[in-house]
Amino acid sequence: MYTRFGKLKTIEIYNGEVLEYKLKGDYNYRLNRIVNLQDSFIVFSNDTIIKLNQLKAICIRKSNFLMKQFQQVFILGGGLFFLFNTTNNFLNDRQPIIDQKAAFIGAGLITTGFLIKQIGIRRIRINHTKSLKIVNLDYQNLSEKKE
Repeated sequence: MYTRFGKLKTIEIYNGEVLEYKLKGDYNYRLNRIVNLQDSFIVFSNDTIIKLNQLKAICIRKSNFLMKQFQQVFILGGGLFFLFNTTNNFLNDRQPIIDQKAAFIGAGLITTGFLIKQIGIRRIRINHTKSLKIVNLDYQNLSEKKE
C-alpha cells in the first residue's frame, strides 16, 4: 500500500513473486524473488534484507493479456511487413529491393509495440508524498493475541 495525493493506493505483491526495485543512491533497477514480507523489511531469495525506507522506486510489470498480445502483434508485424516487402521486391525484380516506405512502416509498427510495452509498466517512486507500507492480511490469526 502507498499513498498518493492523500489517497490510499494498493498493490498486491505476494511471497514468491519477483520484485524489480531501485535503492536510494542506485541508478539501476534490481530484480529479486521475494521470500518474506515483514512489517518494515523485505527478505529476498539471495538472503538480502532491505528496509522499506531504503527503497527509492518499485517497478511493476503487470500488464493484461490484451496488452501483451498487441505488443507481440505490432513487433512481429513490423518485422514481417518489412521482410515480406523486401522478399516480394527481390522475387519480382523491382528496384529498389529495400523500399523506404516499407522500412518506415515496419519501424513504426515495431516502435508502437515497444511503446505498448512501456505503457504496461508501472513505476512507483517513493518520496515524501508517497509512503510504502506492508499490510499483513493473515485472516486466520487475527483473533489470536500475540505474547
